[in-house]
Formats: sequence, structure tokens, C-alpha cells
Amino acid sequence: MNEHLGRGLSALIPDGEKDDNIKAGTGTLPIDRIKPNRYQPRKRFDPESLKELAQSIGENGIIQPLIVTKSEGTDYELIAGERRLEAAKLAGLTAVPVVIRSVSKREQLQLAIVENIQREDLGPIEEALAYQALAQDFGLTHAQIATTMAKDRVTITNSLRLLKLPDDVIELVASEALSAGHARAVLMVQPEYQILYARHIIKYSFSVRQAEERAKTYVSSLQKGEEEPQKDTLTRSFERELGSIFPGKVSVREHKGKGKITLEYRDAEQLEKIKLILDKLR
Repeated sequence: MNEHLGRGLSALIPDGEKDDNIKAGTGTLPIDRIKPNRYQPRKRFDPESLKELAQSIGENGIIQPLIVTKSEGTDYELIAGERRLEAAKLAGLTAVPVVIRSVSKREQLQLAIVENIQREDLGPIEEALAYQALAQDFGLTHAQIATTMAKDRVTITNSLRLLKLPDDVIELVASEALSAGHARAVLMVQPEYQILYARHIIKYSFSVRQAEERAKTYVSSLQKGEEEPQKDTLTRSFERELGSIFPGKVSVREHKGKGKITLEYRDAEQLEKIKLILDKLR
């Protein structure tokens, strides 16, 4: 684990009250005695990935213990390992290996965020909510969060801006129907048009660059009553034909006799293949 990241929150946030009667240790706990981490930033789990992990746990057990802290009564609260806990339930386990630690609320949030961000498991909205918790619950500035998470301050600010979107658009980002880049393009549009524009981006499969360019004129075109360009059967057929020839995504846009063909590539290898195909067509 990144030592700078691990120390950051501990240095910035003083420890809260701890229960001196709780003793750290290892052991096994019944699953029904472990409560979810109230500070867990990750809200969604990929079903297929979770199923694969459950199968592995069923065959090999849990190699890395979960980390928990004592809660009310005889219960414990999860600090880290929620994905493993969910997979263990799916695998039919009734008990799991744990490491019991005495931590403050601040440490709970710290460990949950560090675990997920270091493993790159958080979606853009989950990450933004985690930063929001650091800002609102613990009073950290964007600059302090950036230092703690070893990221640029602008990255933190842009992440938190996503939470200003309407709930419907946030859900589209959380469900991966829209990327964070597309969502930032939606923020360029006046608030009352943002839901419409998010759906517009999805409908026409805009790249992030296309979404940013279209955002500049989207509202004015709606106010002028301009019709949205529709892809007719011939255009869609031509798009599919080009898609079978060129690697990467091919987009054909046509409106009132004018149009644009866009060839996208994800790496240098795909670009080289496009060049070779174009050379043969000369």
C-alpha cells in the first residue's frame, strides 16, 4: 500500500475517541455479527466479478482476513473487506476470518477509501462521495484531500463537481451509462437542460470530445427548435460497413446533406492499422 497515502489522513485528521476496553486480535466471526461499514465508499459490486470471487472462496477459503472493529453489544463493524464479505455470503459461508482493531470513525473512513482507491475499485460517483465525506464530515479542504490521496487538487475538485449533477444523471454515471468525462461535458450545459443533454449524449454515442463540442450549442439549438439529426437506415448501414473494415469505433453523422465520418482508435497499434487500410485504398 502507498505509504504516503496511508499516512496522509492520519497526519491530517486527529484520532477520535477510542474504546480502551477493545483489544486487537485475530479470530473468526459469524457473518451475521458483522455490520457493513457506514463509511464504505463503494456502493456497487460487479455481479460477475463477485460470483467469481465467491467461487474462489468456496474452493480455497478467505486468504486475507477482513478487518473489523467492535460495535454495539456483541456486533462488529466492517472496516475493510466488504467485497470479500459479500462474496463469502454468496458462497454460503457462515463465518469469516477477521482482524479486530480499535479505530476511530476517521480511521474507518481512511481505511475504506485507501483500500478501494488503491485497488481502483471505486466508480467516479463513489469516489466523489468519499471525497465529499472527507470534506464535510472531517473538514478537509480540496488541497488537503489531494495531498492525502496523492492526487492533483483539480482532480479532487472535478470529482466533487459530479455531485452537482441532477440525480438522474448521477445514476447514469454510477451505472456506467455515462463516463466521468461525459458527465463533465453535461456540466457545461445549463442545469435545467442537463438531463436532456445526458440522454442526448447516450443516444448518439458521442465521444467525450464530441460531447464537449456539442455542449456549446446544444441549448441554443433546442431553443431555436432545431431537429435532432437522425440516422437513417442508409447511414446506419454505411456505419456498420465501415465498422467491419476499420478497427476501433466508427461514427457517421449526416444532416441535411452534410456529414462527418469519425474513426476512433484506442492505441498506436489501432492507428497504424487504420493508416495501412487507408494506404491500400489510395
